[in-house]
Amino acid sequence: MIAYDFSNKVALVIGGTSGIGLATARGFARAGAAVVLAARGEDAGQKARAELEAQGARVLFVSTDVADESSVKHAVDATVKHFGRLDFAVNSSGAGGDLAPLEQANQDVWDNVMTINARGVWLAMRHEIPAMLASGGGAIVNVSSIYGLAGRPAHHAYVASKHAVVGLTRSVALEYATRGIRVNALCAGVTRTPAMRQAEAYVPDVVQALVNEHPMKRMATEEEVAGAALWLCSDAAGFVTGTPLAVDGGFLAA
Repeated sequence: MIAYDFSNKVALVIGGTSGIGLATARGFARAGAAVVLAARGEDAGQKARAELEAQGARVLFVSTDVADESSVKHAVDATVKHFGRLDFAVNSSGAGGDLAPLEQANQDVWDNVMTINARGVWLAMRHEIPAMLASGGGAIVNVSSIYGLAGRPAHHAYVASKHAVVGLTRSVALEYATRGIRVNALCAGVTRTPAMRQAEAYVPDVVQALVNEHPMKRMATEEEVAGAALWLCSDAAGFVTGTPLAVDGGFLAA
């Protein structure tokens, strides 16, 4: 992973206790940033906090439910109260959904996925942006998916929610383009996260078929996707905003 210098910067990673979020938090910590981990699971949060602190990082864990606006606001407020500012935010919490034909789809699943994946990002930015403006600007990365730019049968809620993240990212990026805040979306292909490793154990053929749809014929590592998130927050991406960046092994080019 490229070495960045984020000394004296503060990064909030929502969904930062596992998978791509945790890999991103580790990257921020290695680059010298103070890191706030925001997620629901208390045990996973404390474990991640202890890991990063053992490596010398300044870390805060805040139990956060992205479906609850007061909880999201608390995470941002706690970030500013503890570290004095907010420079970067990576919004990476997400929900999957059912794999059912439309006429059999469960409306409760639809509502839950849209609440977490789409409304959760909207709520996060709603509170992150004022804190960033008060800090002099910043960068936001919203974790979407290749399915924020492509369709897939029987994945209605997930695909719709991830398209919503891309559209919301573009809209907010335009709104704050002259106010010192860049907003981009990260559209990852199949990635070797804990959830995907678990899927490999139960439905290996399904996972392998998905991998085979990627021209590079492998999964991304969490670190590869996190590296793209860090780049989007860095000065190297200073003229990049409103962009859905695909980290997909060629999936969308096929």
